[in-house]
Amino acid sequence: MALPAASKLGPYEIVAPLGAGGMGEVYRALDTRLGRSVAIKVLPEQATASSEALERFQREARSVSSLNHPNICTLYDIGHDDGRDFIVMECLEGETLAQRIRRGPLSVRETVDVALPVARGLAEAHSHSVVHRDIKPSNIILTKQGVQKIIDFGLARLVSANAGTQTLGLTTGTIGYMSPEQTLGRPVNASTDVWAMGVILIEMLNGANPFQRENASAILFAIVNEPPAAPASAPPELQKIIYRALSKDPAGRYADCGEMAEDLETFRSTIISAAAMQPVDGSAPTATLRPGEVQKYLERASASAWAGAAAPPKKISRWWLSLAALPLLALLAFAVPSVRSRINGALFGTTERHIAVLPFDNIGNNPGNAPLAEGLMDSLTSILSNLDVGNQSLWVVPSSVVRARKVTDPSAALRELGATLVVEGSIEHEGRDIRLTVNLINAKTLRQIGSAQLEDPAGDLATLQNEAVSRLSKLMGISVTADMLKNTGGKANPAAYQSYLTALGYIQRYDKPGNLDAAIAALNDAVKTDPSFAVGYAELADAYRRKFAVDPNQKWIDEATANCQKAAQLDPNLPAVYITLARTHAMVAHYDLALEEFQRALRLDPHNSDALEGLAGTYERMGRIAEAEATFKKAVALRPDYWDGYNSLGLFYDRQRRYPEAIAELQRVIELTPDNAQGYSNLASVYLDMGDPKAIPQAEQALRKSIELSPSYAAYANLGILYYQQKRYTDSAAATEKALQLNDKNYLVWDNLAIAYQWLKEKSKAESARTREIALLEEEAKTHQQDPMVQSSLAIGYAERGQREQVLIHVESALALAPTDATILVNAGETYEDLGDRPKALRYIEQGWKKGYPLAQLQNNPDVQELLRDPNFRPTEKK
Repeated sequence: MALPAASKLGPYEIVAPLGAGGMGEVYRALDTRLGRSVAIKVLPEQATASSEALERFQREARSVSSLNHPNICTLYDIGHDDGRDFIVMECLEGETLAQRIRRGPLSVRETVDVALPVARGLAEAHSHSVVHRDIKPSNIILTKQGVQKIIDFGLARLVSANAGTQTLGLTTGTIGYMSPEQTLGRPVNASTDVWAMGVILIEMLNGANPFQRENASAILFAIVNEPPAAPASAPPELQKIIYRALSKDPAGRYADCGEMAEDLETFRSTIISAAAMQPVDGSAPTATLRPGEVQKYLERASASAWAGAAAPPKKISRWWLSLAALPLLALLAFAVPSVRSRINGALFGTTERHIAVLPFDNIGNNPGNAPLAEGLMDSLTSILSNLDVGNQSLWVVPSSVVRARKVTDPSAALRELGATLVVEGSIEHEGRDIRLTVNLINAKTLRQIGSAQLEDPAGDLATLQNEAVSRLSKLMGISVTADMLKNTGGKANPAAYQSYLTALGYIQRYDKPGNLDAAIAALNDAVKTDPSFAVGYAELADAYRRKFAVDPNQKWIDEATANCQKAAQLDPNLPAVYITLARTHAMVAHYDLALEEFQRALRLDPHNSDALEGLAGTYERMGRIAEAEATFKKAVALRPDYWDGYNSLGLFYDRQRRYPEAIAELQRVIELTPDNAQGYSNLASVYLDMGDPKAIPQAEQALRKSIELSPSYAAYANLGILYYQQKRYTDSAAATEKALQLNDKNYLVWDNLAIAYQWLKEKSKAESARTREIALLEEEAKTHQQDPMVQSSLAIGYAERGQREQVLIHVESALALAPTDATILVNAGETYEDLGDRPKALRYIEQGWKKGYPLAQLQNNPDVQELLRDPNFRPTEKK
């Protein structure tokens, strides 16, 4: 109930209401003892309803009253009267920062002039172990005297250096300004206020909160998972401060607002005072940092389905291309859709029947039918995979593996995939009339076992496919019943099924602009045409999951979940639905929910390799290593003649640094499939991961065998690195050149080539490679601005070109993003060495080395040789 004018709370006479908030009502009042105006906040009853709450309130007030700073609203008194507890504060005339922002964005100068004193005020609080926890524009007053004042420490926490963090408030903060750890209910410290300051800086510049979304859950999701909206008009130096403040990981932020204030002060004195900045309505700076797709540095995988990039230290080092190095989150987020590869079979041994469906020919080469032909390959693979033929030993190679290995003929299927049987076919589509041909071929003898030519003038592809499967099954001596076909796509309206197959074709190349949207549109058409098409809803859910992977917006997660639920309502026995739902949960780190759905899929289909792989990966991501290992082993036990089960287990052991066990499993892969180029390449990666010079010859032998079987980008790149570490620079350059002939899009491989040519003193070739590397880096930086490896690599490139201003921006950004990463520290040392700043170079090189960067790799870097000879570099001090 509001207090009327002239009523009293102790010696304070109420004058007028000033406002209300989550922590109580605020009034202007008169202190009748001293004759001064004050502001009184009357707390809600629940704030002090118990003796414990009252004690918290009093302790909070004492902590805030200890703060004496011109930018903090002074707390005068606390009191209790007529059943009400209240706080008496300095009365401020002016407007809130929120009101100022509503009139429009602030210029860079105005933004810093507001932020710096606020940061200083918070620094004072932090020095007294007080954390505000609710910093937002409405809690910052811009007084008529031009002073910035922080109000409402009602959510402050008293931080004990020894005992951790103690809650003093009643709420957890204001949703749009909460740090990731706040939203997850984890302990907070001064870096939470740092985060809020980063949000406010962008809001002042943009006029809007960078995490504003359509609802509260979407905002919370964005805070935890998405990069902030780019700060308009801010020069790189200010963006660097903002992005450090907004590190999702508290360890990557400023430790407190004191550190942040120092950088803001430096920025204001060196940049603004030098008139080197533009206001909001001026031209943008030449080099502008933009937020990347991820907040902190994540190792990113190669585009290949089986060759990924390990965490790549700058300069030639431990950067072996294998699935062992892929981050599990990426494996979960970008796994092939379950509806297209239910059985994760590939490269099978000779005692079982292993079948691969090759790409279908598009008769007439009508471009409009190309996605249909692509989708048909996936759908037929899926139907064959889901037949209940576990006792008849028919395993199917996923279509994704066939495509990744570029297999298009039976001989290659046998050699590359270990397939003993191959399905080839063609589709011709004119009007509604569809003609489908399938051929079953013995991959060893290249003899055609049989074929089927099917036609439907009504365009019913679902019926044609089921008939094709029945014909193929008979040729293999397998009896197919209606029940066995039940969960392989089901009966659907012909037009709906054609849209579904077209969508599958688009999804195969979802990396191409527009393809994923085209697939979603086609699938929406399919389920609109046939609202009972359960598999269509399941695939639509998976398409939305993929959409989230490239556009991390909560609405795509919501769409994926809704379509999964619809599919489950229509057919609760589709494992694909629960696998997609599990992967959706995993993408947003809801691993407990992901486990439940993977387990549900396995109850429906205990042999489903997608579910087993997902379950094992989720266990591993959660740190439940023993359960992950047991699940990988279960997959092996279910298919003891299945090479990829051993491959997955071996790579798991490699990630756990259990190298002898990893080698044993990968050698088993080669025993089962002696011509498996991938097996040799992965085996080589493990030898290299060991870091044991004695294993180098074995790694080289395995890489050479892999290349002999099937030349690949990954194998050549790794061979180039291996030769470099042996100081065989001519061989290194030659192998790296061959890798680049197969894939010239990786800036790290160009960097490796440039360094090899540096040692060979082939200056023009080194400069040419470096030019290509920088061009790729500049493109990479447009979408991965918060990748410290990109930033530090650009810094080195610009340093070699003498572009000092650009160098400093990028090296400092890299250090802000990954201040304790050994590779980033070493890169910073090399950068400062190129700039002629030996003291800084030594400091960062030593820090990187102490963090674990191998001395041998430093000694093999041509750009730091003088630095290593400096008497002030003392590697013997490492502990």
